[in-house]
Amino acid sequence: MFFNRSLVLALLLLYFTCGFSQDLITRRFPGTPQGAYDLLNYILQIPDTERKQITRELKPTLADCETIFEGNLGKKVYRYQQKLDRQADIVIRPLLQSQTDLLLWHATTSELLEYSGEAQYFPGGYKELAQFMDSRFTFYRFKFIQPGRYLGSAYDILIHVNGRWRVIHRPWTVLIGQR
Repeated sequence: MFFNRSLVLALLLLYFTCGFSQDLITRRFPGTPQGAYDLLNYILQIPDTERKQITRELKPTLADCETIFEGNLGKKVYRYQQKLDRQADIVIRPLLQSQTDLLLWHATTSELLEYSGEAQYFPGGYKELAQFMDSRFTFYRFKFIQPGRYLGSAYDILIHVNGRWRVIHRPWTVLIGQR
């Protein structure tokens, strides 16, 4: 049987690089508030090519979405993430090179329900969505900003689920069609 050696080596490199990246993220950035902060600061420091790879590694699986969201909402959120993935090339990164600082907020499900604590920094849709979210998790919202500024490149939500960090973009929008 004949194998193209270059092709086999390239496929092996791709396989091990993709798997290694998420394992590296998991080992280097534990599922704690400090781990979230360190992961996002790491993203600030690396070039865009690596940011694209990390963004791919942070995409949620169906199992992740079903763990976070109750009932069939997990499937709806996952389908919405897939749709975003097809329609937009979202890369977690500062949009401006001068955005070198980070703002990070975290909230539990109960804080999102009550819109208390740092939940006030989350989009209002999370207050409605929280009733369908598992209460075991802490959710993070973050912005890459210019030093001394408040406005910047905002992302939500970062969550540590099933032993991995994931970013789920605007999951509350799935509720809009259910009203």
